[in-house]
Amino acid sequence: MEAAQVAVRYDPQLRSEYLHRCHQKPKGVAKVATARKLAIRLFWMLRTNKPYPEVVRIESSSRVPLDGKQRSQN
Repeated sequence: MEAAQVAVRYDPQLRSEYLHRCHQKPKGVAKVATARKLAIRLFWMLRTNKPYPEVVRIESSSRVPLDGKQRSQN
């Protein structure tokens, strides 16, 4: 939870999603949802061995496969 609060300060995309949730749900629910999203990003960092900015880019793009492999262009 504390890491998510710090991440919200430094990651504009995460901050925007957190603030959007704060308008819809109680603040505690928004914090837990943000912490879960951060945990998922950290999991993908460990699994794919990529830095945080790369994981965020992969997560936000529907054209990039989640397994980290490039699609063949046939």
